Amino acid sequence: MKIGSVLAAIVRARARDLLASRSRLTSTSTVFLRSTALRPAIAALCGALLAALVVAAVSPLALAGGARVQKAAALFDEDLAAFRAAAPELRGAALVSAAAAGYEDRGLFRRPRFLPPLSPLGLLRAVGRNLRGIPEGGSTIPQQLAKLYLREGAHRTLVDKATEALFATWLVRRASPDEIAGLYLNLSSATSLGGERRPVDGLHRLSLALFGLPLRRLSPEDQLALGAAPRGVKWLRAHPGVSAKRIDSTRAWLTAQHLWAGDSYLDAGIDPSAAFNFVDGWTERVASGGESDLDLVSAIDRFRDGLTAALAEFPGATVRAAFAAVGAEGAVLARSGAESALMPLNYGSVAKLEALDLAVEAFGPQAVRELSLPPQGCVRWIWATKDLRRSRPSSYCPTDVAPPTHAMAFDEAVARSVNTLTTRHALLLPALFAQRRPDLLVQLLAEVSDEERAALDSPADRALTGSLLAQLGKSVQPDEVPREISYTAASVALFRHLKVRRERAGLPAQGLPDDPTSLLGNSSRATVEQIGAYLHRKLFAGDGTCTLSDTGALLALHRRDGTLRWFAQRWPKLVFSGKTGSSPHDDSAIAALALCLDARPVVLIAGLRPPHGPLPEGLRGSVVLRGLDAYLRGLQRLQRAPSSVLWPRWAGEEPQMTAIAQPQAVAPEPQPAALSPEAASLAVKEHP
Repeated sequence: MKIGSVLAAIVRARARDLLASRSRLTSTSTVFLRSTALRPAIAALCGALLAALVVAAVSPLALAGGARVQKAAALFDEDLAAFRAAAPELRGAALVSAAAAGYEDRGLFRRPRFLPPLSPLGLLRAVGRNLRGIPEGGSTIPQQLAKLYLREGAHRTLVDKATEALFATWLVRRASPDEIAGLYLNLSSATSLGGERRPVDGLHRLSLALFGLPLRRLSPEDQLALGAAPRGVKWLRAHPGVSAKRIDSTRAWLTAQHLWAGDSYLDAGIDPSAAFNFVDGWTERVASGGESDLDLVSAIDRFRDGLTAALAEFPGATVRAAFAAVGAEGAVLARSGAESALMPLNYGSVAKLEALDLAVEAFGPQAVRELSLPPQGCVRWIWATKDLRRSRPSSYCPTDVAPPTHAMAFDEAVARSVNTLTTRHALLLPALFAQRRPDLLVQLLAEVSDEERAALDSPADRALTGSLLAQLGKSVQPDEVPREISYTAASVALFRHLKVRRERAGLPAQGLPDDPTSLLGNSSRATVEQIGAYLHRKLFAGDGTCTLSDTGALLALHRRDGTLRWFAQRWPKLVFSGKTGSSPHDDSAIAALALCLDARPVVLIAGLRPPHGPLPEGLRGSVVLRGLDAYLRGLQRLQRAPSSVLWPRWAGEEPQMTAIAQPQAVAPEPQPAALSPEAASLAVKEHP
């Protein structure tokens, strides 16, 4: 330190000499004319710079100087001592540190300690991203750690940045790269969560807040996501696309460093709309030491046990499972790990719910229950494009796990997951709108342009529409069918309208096609947290209570005979709603329950998928229910048993035992001018 002080004094003396010589130069012309006088000044400047470099190399802290810097250095020494004394499993995780280096500073572990920890390439990259509107500083991890000790305000001068660089140079000589990364992650994590400084266990508490698990129990994917969190939760949520790319890039870098191996659900890619949404809801409560939701987290181990026992019936099956408890507005109350927020699953039969929800909104729950259709294996379909018409048959025949044996209303078909009858009910909706809700028909038709409608129209289409109207008691000749409800054009408009509704409710649906297969969730992927948030909006009334929506109540009425019947037998006194889903490709299985926990409306959702190929035959959403059953029994042992949901007023307590009040008829709307006279003539004055 004495050598550094001497060198610092030399620098200050050279600077005074330089200022004195500059004061003798009265103008710019004088500088050029008196070259001999300028040489001493230049020599003094060079000497000062050289001395500064020597001081920076030998004793950077002495050159940084000041009481603030000395105080920060003392605090760092205290933190470092506490960090070294802590248990290794509490203070950090090697893969998280490596992931943080992959995100922020890939030279951290190989940069010589005698060099200043600066990254010219990082600065250039930061300039490029700032020009694209993405704020980034380009600092290395030692520089960012220095900011945590020295920063006193949001705005920093060039002198402040130089001081931080000198302090960072001192840091890398006081601590190893592992210790630098560990302290950075702990302090940054504590800052992200809010509250007091935690140089020893900040990362551990962030792990509890995000995943409900200590560091030692995190999966590699969890640790990869956790390494990005110290950048700041708000930043990650503000730039989800960049965040998803950073995860991809960092995993590739870790693989090249031989720190990552094996298959991962991340191989299928990450939906940018889902990346890092998992920090909502309960982070602050758990991070601050609140106990209110830790029971919900600890019971996840029982979910894993129950699902593992169920999978024993499928020898050799390898799957990756995800679980989440989702509250109002998509708030996550508990999760199994990063996979619940980042692993895309084919949500399959969950897609059927939107068509039922549209029918309930349009006609009311009682009218939906009154219209039954007899079993029939196929529906006619004229594929939308000429290429599809050549390659596909004229009939679409969905596959049913259990073929129907009796006529069913729309709600029963969805609750039992009967694909054939679900499709038939959905394809009947445009004709029903033409008769009962012409205002909704106008909204539906807006999805198809006049040119496209004309291209899709044909005599065969009008004949098919005539047969649908005949089922509703309206006899219309094919040449009298209005062009607006011609079969294919109206159905394509319906499928597009349903996609828009799903997207608005938070369920990604852009992968769904404009044909009947979209009703079964073909080519549809989302995370369990996205699906859980969507189901929460659809199954609950949204008034903050545990009251079911009309759609949720219809499914709850069929809980004993639908795909949830196994769970209903296990919990006979519990009133709940929900839905299971298996994809047409059988590469995912999902189960969700809507119930009441601590007087809060909650959706428990779990899903699984194999690393490659389809699931074993018979492994569907009903099997996943066994994991949810084990989870609730775990809560029961913790004195946190679930309670029944509340029925909407029209449903009473149980329609099987109590008469259902008749809903009010929907008053006919004035006939919209957008409909042709032929279409308007189909509208009835009241419901049949």
